[in-house]
Amino acid sequence: MPTEQASAKTLMYIVCVIGLIFAIVMVILFFNAAPARSNIEVHRASNEDAECLKCHLRGDEKSPTMPHLNLGRCNLCHGLSKEKTDVK
Repeated sequence: MPTEQASAKTLMYIVCVIGLIFAIVMVILFFNAAPARSNIEVHRASNEDAECLKCHLRGDEKSPTMPHLNLGRCNLCHGLSKEKTDVK
């Protein structure tokens, strides 16, 4: 028959494993939640963060306003869409 300490220790291991799995899943979901950049010439031309901020810091009729703080490294979360779009 297990002791009270062994039962608490086993419970702690189970809770830690479940917490670790939950944390990993949340990080994966966080990075997959960001919308992809449309595959237009402007986005294909440069991967610099300063280029993103020129259009998306304030927004205009063609580009939406960035809905979060500037975290740097835009391409870390926002990948380029696979389908090409030609905007005139």
